[in-house]
Amino acid sequence: MSNIPNDSEHTAPSSNSAEDLNGSELATLRNLLIGAEMADRCYNSKLRSEDISRVLPEAVHLSLQENPALSQAVIPTVEQAIKTSVVTDQNTLSEALFPIMGPAIRKAITAAIQNLTDSLNQSLEHSLSLNSLTWRFEAWRTGKSFAEVLLLRTLIFQVEQVFLIHKSTGLVLEHLVSAATIAQDPDLVAAMFTAIQDFVKDSFSARDNTLGSLQVGELTIWVNEGPQALIACVIRGNAPPKLRLTMVNALERIHVVQAIELKNFHGDSSIFAASQPYLEDCLQAQYQPKQSSQKPLVWIGGALGLLLLGWGTWTGMSIYQQHQVQALAERLNQEPGIVVVQTQRQGSQYVISGLRDPLAKQPMELIQQSDLDPKQIKTLWEPYLSFDSQLILARVNNLLQPPPTVSLHMDEQGTLLASGTASQSWIADAQRLVPQLPNVTHFDIQQLQPIEKQALRALQQKIEAQSILFTEDVQLAANQGQVLQAVAKDLRSLTQLSQALQQRVTVLVEGRTDFVGQDIVNLSVQQARANTVTEKLLQQGIDKALLKPIAAKTSNLSSPAQPSSVVKSNRKVTFKLTFTQPTAPQ
Repeated sequence: MSNIPNDSEHTAPSSNSAEDLNGSELATLRNLLIGAEMADRCYNSKLRSEDISRVLPEAVHLSLQENPALSQAVIPTVEQAIKTSVVTDQNTLSEALFPIMGPAIRKAITAAIQNLTDSLNQSLEHSLSLNSLTWRFEAWRTGKSFAEVLLLRTLIFQVEQVFLIHKSTGLVLEHLVSAATIAQDPDLVAAMFTAIQDFVKDSFSARDNTLGSLQVGELTIWVNEGPQALIACVIRGNAPPKLRLTMVNALERIHVVQAIELKNFHGDSSIFAASQPYLEDCLQAQYQPKQSSQKPLVWIGGALGLLLLGWGTWTGMSIYQQHQVQALAERLNQEPGIVVVQTQRQGSQYVISGLRDPLAKQPMELIQQSDLDPKQIKTLWEPYLSFDSQLILARVNNLLQPPPTVSLHMDEQGTLLASGTASQSWIADAQRLVPQLPNVTHFDIQQLQPIEKQALRALQQKIEAQSILFTEDVQLAANQGQVLQAVAKDLRSLTQLSQALQQRVTVLVEGRTDFVGQDIVNLSVQQARANTVTEKLLQQGIDKALLKPIAAKTSNLSSPAQPSSVVKSNRKVTFKLTFTQPTAPQ
């Protein structure tokens, strides 16, 4: 077309020329330039089409690079062409799209399903169930490897062999075998399979019948056919439907990648090694998924955790109880009169055995003060006498039963010290009993005063303070009889106290006078007055041996000039007590 003139290819004339030329002149000039031959070529559609066909590919290529408008313009035309092709012949378009549409549709589904599968390696790494232990024992017992037993017990399905067979000739193009699978001659298997397939086709009237699967003992053969080749998978177990999709996908990819080789195949199968990666996708295997109840690490870990928790709690409680029992034993050892010999556990109880003084503190009181359950503590004690000063003193108090006025103490030398006041009989009993007590070396009663001695001293002072008054002769003055009765009563008490103290007492009844007159007369009057009082006391039951009437030995200090009251007060009888033993009170 470059030889055909175009209006756009000519340069516009100048304005002056345009004005000079009119329309007819331009038409004449155009005819002269183009000529009759060129006019025929321009307006001849056949010739024009040939010219356009030479430059159209390059023009389309340049147009797509510089401006995408052409692709937008041809979209309706292409769509209409596809619709027309589908209406005219569906097989043409389906065969053209066969290797492409399947993978495009199933790509997303395959990726989603693939994420749900677990590999055998992952199952082995995370599997430590009770079943696996059983299978290991079975492998040891049968002599098989653990992998073989595991495969047998956990396998759902496994593709053991994959055949790529040329559809027209029935020859094996490629053959893959899974690990640990013993394969037969692939050409022999393919020939037998082709014969079976031909038999199936000949046995049924339908022209499109193809053999989809074949059962051979424990094995199943799945078949997928394409335009030029077919894939056959030898399966052990129950394969899922998605394996069929994998086979279709592999077959489609092989038809795309090796379409020319399939079409021009004449017996050389080595060129189909490129299809091996697609066939390897069909060598699948699926194993029993780990069930929630088959998670041994969780169950075993939980059980071990509970066992460890229980064991730790029990151990902690046992250690705590042992510390408590040990602390109780030490506390008992510190108690006077208790010696812990052994502490041991018997069943659910702790047994504490040893020696215990009968007067020692009750161990149950100390047990109740601790954090231990008294029911868990059993005590066994052998009696013994403790030489602890507290228990010796307790033993003394228990034996002597001292009155509240007596205090007893033990020194480091084993001397029992008594202080206070007590009856003479108690003191005598104490002096008799204390030497019988163990570990008491001496009984000191220097600070212990008999109650009777104090009473005896008080009676002595009371009796010696009494006076029996007389008239000028030996007659008792008025109201002196009552005084004599009081003196007699005191003398009877004096007799009892002196007997309790094992002392002899003598009561001197001293007669006195006013010293008026001659001394010999006064001496006679003194004796007479002493005898009178003695007789009166004897009449009231006083022992005669107790009384001794005498005339008082006094100097003549009175004179007639003394007042009469003083003279009368000297006309009396007084009493004086004497004790014949050296223990008499001072």
